[in-house]
Amino acid sequence: MRAPARILIALFAAVPLPFLGAARAQDANRAGIARDLERLAKAEGITGLPSADSVTIGPRTIPAGSTIHGTVVASGPVVVAGRVDGSVVSLAGDVTVPRGGVVTGDAVAVGGRVIADGEVDGEMRGMSSLPTQITPVAAAADERSGLQRTYDGMRLVAGTFGVLLIIAVGVLLFAGPNLDEVVATLERSFGRAFWVGLLGQLLILPVLVVLVVVLAVSLIGILLIPFALVAYAIAVAGLVTLGFLAIARLVGGAVWHSSRDTTDRSRALAALAMGLTIFFALWMIAAALAWAPLAATVVRAAALAATWAAMTLGLGSAILSRAGTHRRVIAGAKPVELASWQTPTPLTGVVAARRPTAAGGER
Repeated sequence: MRAPARILIALFAAVPLPFLGAARAQDANRAGIARDLERLAKAEGITGLPSADSVTIGPRTIPAGSTIHGTVVASGPVVVAGRVDGSVVSLAGDVTVPRGGVVTGDAVAVGGRVIADGEVDGEMRGMSSLPTQITPVAAAADERSGLQRTYDGMRLVAGTFGVLLIIAVGVLLFAGPNLDEVVATLERSFGRAFWVGLLGQLLILPVLVVLVVVLAVSLIGILLIPFALVAYAIAVAGLVTLGFLAIARLVGGAVWHSSRDTTDRSRALAALAMGLTIFFALWMIAAALAWAPLAATVVRAAALAATWAAMTLGLGSAILSRAGTHRRVIAGAKPVELASWQTPTPLTGVVAARRPTAAGGER
């Protein structure tokens, strides 16, 4: 009895397997139909499409004298001998509307054609296949309120100001003489600094290309290209930042006059902070006017122009001063080297040294 029982159990377990396979195939077919309907809706703009469960699997016929309200979709050929108040779509075959048939919407045949001896009020389209590209959905609109946009913009400006102020303090502590030299160069050659800065902006990319080409000549140079790119970017950013801080210090020093009792470093820091505040005030006003797009655009354009001019002047002065490392004894004058035996012109009351003579010479 055990053997027959096992056979019966195996039979009962095996009987549902074909049905399960068919159910899985049907689910996969429904999923494919759902994707096809999505493509038709987004790429072809067909509205009123039913769900995948309402699509007829295989051919479908609308008999004469019958009326269907809504869009008819089938995965095979469709014949409309009656009336359809909506569109008719065949996902794999022809759409036929014989004499006496009426379709108030569109007639679309995928992998077939539309044969209309009857009445089709909408558009008739025949496609070899479904479109593969779906029209991208439009970018989501900014749902933030005007107050939230204003707050976010002001916070961004304040954060940038804080970061640049920290950098300014670091430059004063560790590269104060370099900053002084850039400011001095800017005061001596203001107009020249602008044109040099403009030329430097135009040559940033060509110089980078030349650098990469030169390194690519040798195998070792090819390996150094990534490091050279990083170093070049850091150098350019450093020059621009140093120059902009020099402009900010110059502008702040012209507006803010510190007490003479304070130290030079304190006066420089106060001038830097004032200059940065002046430049960032325009950006803060533009952020505060986010609720008025036209006014914000005008103020933002003014802030952008002022910042660009400052960066151009600063970059030019940084280049001319070699990042603050080019110092002169007297502005515009070259230092003169003195021989070991030469001395300055004697002052009153100071006896000048005599030039040494060879031993045994004339006295």
